Amino acid sequence: MIRVFGIGANGLQGLSTEARVALEGCQTLFGGGRHLALMPKGIAKHPWPKPWKLPLEEIANSQGPVGVLVSGDPSWHSAATALYSHFDCQVFPAPGAFSLAAARMGWPLENVTTSSIHGRDVKASVHALSLGGKHLILSDRKSLKALIEALNALAFTPVQSLTLLENLGGEEMRTELDLEAPAYPKHDLFTIAAEIEPQPRLLLDADFLPDEAFETHGKITKFDARTSAVAQLRRADILWDVGAGAGTVGLQAAYTLQTDLVVLIENDADAWKILERNCANSSAPAQIIKGKAPKALANLPEPNAIFIGGGLSNPSVLSTCWKALLTGGRLVAHAVTLESEAVLLDFFKTHSEAGLNRVHVSTAQAVGTLYGWRPTMPLTQLVIEKS
Repeated sequence: MIRVFGIGANGLQGLSTEARVALEGCQTLFGGGRHLALMPKGIAKHPWPKPWKLPLEEIANSQGPVGVLVSGDPSWHSAATALYSHFDCQVFPAPGAFSLAAARMGWPLENVTTSSIHGRDVKASVHALSLGGKHLILSDRKSLKALIEALNALAFTPVQSLTLLENLGGEEMRTELDLEAPAYPKHDLFTIAAEIEPQPRLLLDADFLPDEAFETHGKITKFDARTSAVAQLRRADILWDVGAGAGTVGLQAAYTLQTDLVVLIENDADAWKILERNCANSSAPAQIIKGKAPKALANLPEPNAIFIGGGLSNPSVLSTCWKALLTGGRLVAHAVTLESEAVLLDFFKTHSEAGLNRVHVSTAQAVGTLYGWRPTMPLTQLVIEKS
């Protein structure tokens, strides 16, 4: 039986009587140096190894009773949770950072989205924040900097408040954070409390939206072609929509495929405001690049999915995109002009793994008192996976 103790910022005085008695009965203790320093002499103390890893074998072979000291609630974003699958554990929790932070903010914890970016990629948290609501996030200084950079890059700004809560349960510090001029905290571990204004969303669970759901300046990849493109792209972390226009393919694909980020590249200034409004009405984490491909593609996040809906008359757009695509990624390109179709055909001839499709849809419409087929403009679709 391993005894796991949650230690708050107020140290041993925060322990219950039951936890104190169990701790005093331990012969061997594992934990961070800060926690072990609180313990009396005469107990075998083993600080965590550097670089950190959970010393399972050493814990198993130690003289017992064995205690493990961790911060806050051992069952919530804690190193101790890995112990549960290897040992029988008796857990003595302290209030965790999320419980304390919710109390300080006056937020019902069941209505709060919680996550951790401590030593992790911030993309998932950025996506969650973009959906609005109240959020509590465990962080360190390095991760906070990455989060701020990501938020500023996305430029979604309905932030109602962004608060840093340090040393919860001890000598607490509270700082209101300015995204444009952030003041980084004194401590390296802290909790971010973010309240984001809920935004109206168009995209619902896996729905393929009708053309009317998007604002447009007259140019749009229509429903059937859009559905085909998204189906061919498959799941992706980073998606480029080159020649995005109104952003219909990129935004639909980003949500349907659960993309972490869609980068919308568009050169037409008349389309930018429409593109921005469509982004604001979607639940996709999006970044707009105002510029002309292929020059505008430099220094963008590496994609594992690319849709090219415009600009193909310049052959270097396709070649640049193909070069940038990560191994295992998919590229889909649509051409409606003869010049763009010729570029796709040349590429198809030199890439045996590529597929070339003709998408031509007709809809029934009235012809006088009768009905006939009204064809849409046919398009040529290139599909290729990079191996």
